[in-house]
Amino acid sequence: MTDTNIPPHVRPELVRDFNFTDTRGETDVYEHFRKLHDGPDIFYTPHNGGHWVVTRYADMEHVLGNAKDFSSRHQSLPKNPIIIPLLEYDDPIHSDFRNVLARFFTPKSIGDLQHVSRDLTVSLIDGFHGKGECEFVRDFSQKMPIMILMNLLGLPADDTPYLLQISEDIVRSGDPERQAAGFERAAGYIAGQVIPARRARPGDDIFSAIIQAKVAGGRSITDQEIIGFGSLLIAAGLDTVASMLGFITKFLAESPGHRQQLVADPKLINDALEEMMRRFHIANISRMTVHDMEYKGVTLKAGDCILTPTSAAGIDPRRYPDPFTVDFHRGDKKHLVFGRGPHQCIGAFLARTELRVFLQEWMQRIPNFEITHGETPIAVPGKANGLRYLPLSWKVA
Repeated sequence: MTDTNIPPHVRPELVRDFNFTDTRGETDVYEHFRKLHDGPDIFYTPHNGGHWVVTRYADMEHVLGNAKDFSSRHQSLPKNPIIIPLLEYDDPIHSDFRNVLARFFTPKSIGDLQHVSRDLTVSLIDGFHGKGECEFVRDFSQKMPIMILMNLLGLPADDTPYLLQISEDIVRSGDPERQAAGFERAAGYIAGQVIPARRARPGDDIFSAIIQAKVAGGRSITDQEIIGFGSLLIAAGLDTVASMLGFITKFLAESPGHRQQLVADPKLINDALEEMMRRFHIANISRMTVHDMEYKGVTLKAGDCILTPTSAAGIDPRRYPDPFTVDFHRGDKKHLVFGRGPHQCIGAFLARTELRVFLQEWMQRIPNFEITHGETPIAVPGKANGLRYLPLSWKVA
């Protein structure tokens, strides 16, 4: 560990060697984040450009929900010099950009997509059901939600593998150069293919809406903002639901008692989904301190970045009794999976719909499944934790 990224106002006893993108050999991603609870509630790490880390649910909820003191200017660490529209804009312009997307994520719009989601889910499962095995990430989680998003963005399905790799480099790489290269490839794709095509022939898709929108009192969205906006949607939208699907399915593969509960009572699925999301938070995002302040006895300076690793929030024993245990009947399952405050995830309703449809259709068709014998799933941390490899098998009647 080096002290080159430790500013003078940070007390030495609050410095800790922690890198949220590196599990240091820990095979369980969530054990990596659980270890945060062994130290102070807030500490400073020199990794990823140097930043603070809050470790408890209550503090994360406060930081994420308090836009007056904590700006969204730097949600990604290490700091990206390019401001990403919507994600890293504060109000009032953040609200203008959010309103551009709003109509695509209303309950009515998502209701229409639910049928698409169900048809895709059934089709994908039927494609490998008879084989008695699948590699879940490749065969399902990187297909169903991504096909729906590609449709919303109006992008060709054939471009999915290329965009998935860009998403992986941006969201999960701890290498700033690789992240920057990912953003550059996304920018080239949007500037070279998407913007010219939508200007020539607008459609009823998100990119067309962005290009035609007016913000900040009537100005058009600039090409640079369109590129940034699109890069965000590609990076986050192609990854988050797929990651959540992976962790939920891995848990169920290893938990026959929980599977049986869902088979015996399908009406339990909504509660089960909220509890599994509570247990498996995936986002590790940051905020920037707006002004000099004291928080819980710690001196924060304007411009300091603060990581809110929600992966530790869902397993915080101060917030949840017996937090590692998944209890579908848990009374309080409120969580931070979709954030808090003005930047709360606009796609939360769509994500819940896709996850619910998956559970309904999968548990009906493949109620008994397990991790393939002799195989080991691979989970990785990042801006969003994810499953890279999940081999499953089941008996075929």
